[in-house]
This record gives sequence, structure tokens and C-alpha cells, in this order.
Amino acid sequence: MISIQKQVLLLSDFHFKEFSDYLLNTNADLPYKLINTIRFSKRPHESDELCQLIYGDSAEKTKRKFLQLTHHTFKLSGFLSRNYTNYLKHNLQIIEELLSKGEKKKANDVAEWLYDVAEKIEDYTTLIEVTKFFAQQSFITESKDANKYHKKVDEYIEYERIKNAIYLYLRENLFFKGKENISKAQANKDLAFFNQYTEHKSNSINLLARFGKYYELSFLSHPDFFKQETLKSLDELERDFLNNAHVCFHYLDDMYFKILGLRLQLNVNNNNTDSMLQEVKKMNNISSFLKFWSSYINIPEIFSFSVQASHYMSSYAFIFRQDYHSTLPGDIKENILYLKQKLESELSKNCWNDGEYIIKLINLKCFYAAVLLTGDDNDKAKSVKILEDTLVSYQQIPFQKFLDGMFSTLIMGYFSLQQYDKVISTYKRYKKITSDQIVVKENDLTIDAYYFTSQYLTNQRKQYTEKLKSTYNESDNFDHIKNLISELGNYYKIPVSF
Repeated sequence: MISIQKQVLLLSDFHFKEFSDYLLNTNADLPYKLINTIRFSKRPHESDELCQLIYGDSAEKTKRKFLQLTHHTFKLSGFLSRNYTNYLKHNLQIIEELLSKGEKKKANDVAEWLYDVAEKIEDYTTLIEVTKFFAQQSFITESKDANKYHKKVDEYIEYERIKNAIYLYLRENLFFKGKENISKAQANKDLAFFNQYTEHKSNSINLLARFGKYYELSFLSHPDFFKQETLKSLDELERDFLNNAHVCFHYLDDMYFKILGLRLQLNVNNNNTDSMLQEVKKMNNISSFLKFWSSYINIPEIFSFSVQASHYMSSYAFIFRQDYHSTLPGDIKENILYLKQKLESELSKNCWNDGEYIIKLINLKCFYAAVLLTGDDNDKAKSVKILEDTLVSYQQIPFQKFLDGMFSTLIMGYFSLQQYDKVISTYKRYKKITSDQIVVKENDLTIDAYYFTSQYLTNQRKQYTEKLKSTYNESDNFDHIKNLISELGNYYKIPVSF
């Protein structure tokens, strides 16, 4: 019996329906037909019979297509491995129930299928239990295989120990507040820990170790992370993950999104806009794949939101122009609308009410407010209100590092609503609250540009044209700030030369 056949017959009704619906919803017509044929046949079929049922014949050429289909469908079962990591485990109980009713042959059939599928998806905790069953059965039936099975149990226990050790290492040594405490010697030790498993024969272990290695380099902003060969290594890591998407990691671990997050960070640091947007599009396309995120905050996805919001607000920042929407490219409009809907969906989650993610909630509100600025006056007014409410509601929360970004968006909102007096008063609040402790220089320059423009439009004083020119000269490393100031000068006919 082929592996996909065993797998489908081992699924609970719930897991089968989930897998079947996934294939149907992704237009995987032949895999859908295959698993339904297997599931609802009155008896198990030989490979040639299944081929005949799916394709109408079992000629040699057709059998090759059928073999490819079975491999592809098994790979697609990664939907189950990633969403329901323990989807095989109920079969352990079925084995016990069958044995209690004296149905040893059926119990052993289920156990053999379970062993084969669990080994292929690297579900070591299930393998440990089903192999213990074989070991004990061998002992009580006086088979010589008992020792062989006990040794296999040791092997699977070791694999599970290694996998857990990698997770423990990532959690124990690499966390945000401990970054400054990692010395060069410690970093070398960490990398050596991951390197010992990067060639492991277990796919789930070597993928996890390779991710851990590049996560550490990224976490430390290590020079090696920004080398050209890192992108090639991350390409290989993504490829190998997708080729082994059916293997199991710990439940609630979104390994693929984290790999894409590393690639996105590398592209952001390298200012590779085209590649960055490709990664973001890929992340958007797979963001709803894992169902458990409906109960949690998807932190890697929030990073992708921040990259998108920052890109659109710097590259398509002339929101004050009356012809803004008519000049915005169609694909950019669609991307911004999609991002707006994603942010609204994320903000509507019930888990924000738990109070565990206040800083991330503030962050997300800022991204949403920024995206709203690309809309009509109603959206802009909504953006301003969200930011003002956030500054008041969470004033006891230490989010100093977000203030310049929040005020930058707020001032852009007031300016594009032509509320120049609000720009001026908000600028004074910004200076008072931040006390010139600026986290992101380009935000500060953006705020200055809008403030000096507002002052000039309000009172026409020459001193503000000079300050605007000075801000332009300070923006040498930020071309989009220089473009913004030039556009403000040209659009409002401010007599300033750059």
C-alpha cells in the first residue's frame, strides 16, 4: 500500500475534511480526487487499481503520472503537519481499542501504517509510542525483534531531544533584551551549536538548525548575515523547507514565515526594493495558511506590515496633492488596499483584549494610521483620530522609540487635511515630548519639512524657506526626504532653491 493511501486511511474525519477542503479551495483537483477515492472506496486498492480509477488506465506512462501525483499529494499534506502537528496520534488509541477487542491483525495494520507515515513526516513523539508498542509486542510474542525496536525508540527519543534542544537554545540565548549581552565568543559558541546539526539526516532537525544559525546572525546584525552568500543559503533553506513541507515541527511554530522574514530583513537592509516587495507579496499570500494565528498575534507578519507601510509612505508620500489618487499606479492602489484590509483584520482579533501585546498593538495602530493617509479625507481624519487617541490612551506605556514615527504620521495627516495650525501645535508637542531624543532621523526630517512648509503657508516668512533648504541639505542620506521637500516647494510655489 502506498504512503498516501496509508495516510488518508489514518486521518480522523475532522482531519480528512480539513485536508479535503484545503485541496478543494486551492484548486488541487487531482489530489482532491485521489484522497476522496482512497477514503470512500469499500476496500483498499493496489497502486494500479488506483491509477485506473484516477486516470482511466494504468499504462506505463500513466503510472509515472500517477506516481508523481501521489508524491505531490503527500507533500501537500504539509497543510496537516503545519496546522495539526498531532494529526496522527489518535491512531495510538485506535490500536489499543482494537487489541482490547481481540482484533490483533487490524491493530498491527494500523500500527504499520502509522509507523510508515509518522517516519516520513518525522513525527517523532508518535514514532516513539508506536515503536514501543512493536517492542513490547515482540517481547510478549518471544520475537527476536524486541531489541531492534527498543534501539529505534532510543533513536527517535534522541531526535526529539535534539529538536527540543534547538528550540531551547533559540529561546534561552536569543531574546530581544539579551542582545547586548552576547559577546563575540558567545556568538561563535552559538553558531557552533547550530552548525553541528545543519547536515543532520533528519530534515526537520537540519532545517531548524539552519534557521537558527541565520536567525542568530540576523539578530546580532552580524556582518556575515549581510554577505552575498547568505541570500543563496536562505534560498536553499526556503527550497528545502518547501520540498519537505510535510515534516513536523513543534506546534505553533510558523517556520516558513520566519524563513521569509529573514529574507525580507536582508532585502530591507540591502535596500533591494524589488526583492523586498516580492518577499512581502509571498508573505501576504501565505499569511492565512496557518489557522492557529487567529488566536495569536503573528509577529513575523507584523514585521512585514511595517516594511510595507514604510515603503508606501516613503515612495508614494505626496498625499497632500489634489491629484494624488489619479497619479497612483493601479497595482500600488491594490497593494495598499490589501494591506489596509489585512491591518483591519489583525486589529479586530480578540486576542488584543488579553493585554499581552500592548506595544505591538500600538505599533500596529501606527501602521494602520499611516496606510489610512493614502485614502480620502475621511480616512485621513480617521488616521489622525487613531493616533491622537493612542497618544492619550497609552501615555503611561513606555513607547519612546515609536514617538517620532507616530508624530510624523500625525503631522502628515494634519498637513494633508490643510490644518496647518494643527501641524504647528503638534510639532511643538513633539519637541517637548521627545526632548530631541530621536530614534529615526528620517522621521525627524519629515516632521521638520512639513512644519516649515506649514509655517511658510501660514505667514509667508522667509526664515522658513531657509529652514526648509537647511532640512533639504541635512537629508543627504535620504533621497525620499529630499524628493518630498522638492515636491512641497514646487507644489506650493515656495521660493526656495535646492
